[in-house]
Amino acid sequence: MADLRNVIVFAVGASRYAVELRWVREVITLGFVTTVPTAPPSLGGLCNLHGSILPVLDLAVLLDQPPGPVARQGDGALVLEAEGTICALRVDQVDHVASLPVTAGTSDAPDGMVTDGAGRQLPLLEPAHLVRRAIDALAVPRGAVS
Repeated sequence: MADLRNVIVFAVGASRYAVELRWVREVITLGFVTTVPTAPPSLGGLCNLHGSILPVLDLAVLLDQPPGPVARQGDGALVLEAEGTICALRVDQVDHVASLPVTAGTSDAPDGMVTDGAGRQLPLLEPAHLVRRAIDALAVPRGAVS
């Protein structure tokens, strides 16, 4: 019997990913996003959600890809909670929620892969790793090599 995970499948640019639902607090539309001029590229800005200030993360940068579009009001986001941190992950589209079979990680997707209903393999992201990378980036002075 395959190991099933309850996931939310979403797109950022032309790529599709999955995150386990246990990490997702909400799916939202971003309000006004304030950029932080000295922040690392992984921090796309800050937004106010229900009176709390949340960092808006750029998934592409956290996955060692070129930065995605600037986060702005009206963009979709997943509100994630991991490592005691609540943050917003900007997404282009939320596809669906499903229970999908998971396979072991690879060098391209160390946290594992899920297979969607069309038989496509999607990286299963681990929010704790993303949050750690974002926090580590904040600790490195801008312009320094990490």
